[in-house]
Amino acid sequence: MSQVGRRRLGNWLTYSGFQRLYSSSTKELVITDKFSTLRPEYKSPRYPIVLCHGFSGFDKLAFPKLTDVLNQQKKLESAVEATVDKLSSPLVSLDYWMGIREALERIGSTVLIAKVPAFGTIKERAESLNEFIERQCKQLRKKESKASIYDTGSADSRSFKHINERIKVNLVAHSMGGLDCRYMISKLEHKSFEIVSLTTISTPHHGSECADFVVQLINQFPALKAVCPKSIPELTTSHMRQFNKEVLDDPDVSYLSYGASFDPHWFNIFKITSDIMKTRIKSENHKNDGLVSVESAKWGHYLGTLDQVDHLDLINWTNKARTMVDKAMFAHDPKFNAIALYLDVADNLYKHGF
Repeated sequence: MSQVGRRRLGNWLTYSGFQRLYSSSTKELVITDKFSTLRPEYKSPRYPIVLCHGFSGFDKLAFPKLTDVLNQQKKLESAVEATVDKLSSPLVSLDYWMGIREALERIGSTVLIAKVPAFGTIKERAESLNEFIERQCKQLRKKESKASIYDTGSADSRSFKHINERIKVNLVAHSMGGLDCRYMISKLEHKSFEIVSLTTISTPHHGSECADFVVQLINQFPALKAVCPKSIPELTTSHMRQFNKEVLDDPDVSYLSYGASFDPHWFNIFKITSDIMKTRIKSENHKNDGLVSVESAKWGHYLGTLDQVDHLDLINWTNKARTMVDKAMFAHDPKFNAIALYLDVADNLYKHGF
């Protein structure tokens, strides 16, 4: 059997393994408290993880110290020098993947944090993502041994610089990031790396009814078109139907997905968007996370619906506030910890040979 044939057979067996493991009823696919707390142990996947952010996302935002900003106003003569110094030593930084990278690295994963145009088109973002991974893998090829990149237990001290093979990677994407990944896998060439899996977290694979609403609003008020990001029309249900016909899955890549749904309280930032989506979703299942419906999030092997989790909970942005509100107003602890989700994603990849 050829090398390509063996690889495809291996991927098919992996595919079958996922299919057998998750071929349970729809009711069993609703995840309520599986990710409420951390387990004592998680395994790291064999290959590096690339975290891919969603619409309007970033890798990290840094803010200069407030005291330095005030001092700058008093010392106009050294404003330029002060600005350079202060911006290089921020007091506050905001991560898109809040605490997730650190948790994955703690269990031994090699983690790359991608940064693509926040409001770019899917094609633009995919090309940027491809270039980012190419750059990172070229650096790894030069500096790192194979054993330090792959968590396989091997003592292989050779560098990829001297091995004629691409670096294998696992893609883990939130929201629109999953569409960037699918386009990149299907349409772009990868010279330095090979994608073995894509795990999407609440990605609008079949479009977002919220995007439908925004586009309809713009059509009624054309003046809004000037301020509407060009990626919004691409996230509509009609555009994604065409996208799915043209952007085909790679049989050598395993596609996995999670969705999320919640019943918003009046103070939740997604209360309005969730209600809008419920009135526009055409399927019988109106469940959504505030921006993406459960049905739209399903792609490849669907691993389950995270219950009572909104779109920002999925990247650990609202856990602290949510914990305080849940304890103060509803006298119970939240049943979702985003860190536990991503550690389980890593552990799951390990179990299936990735």
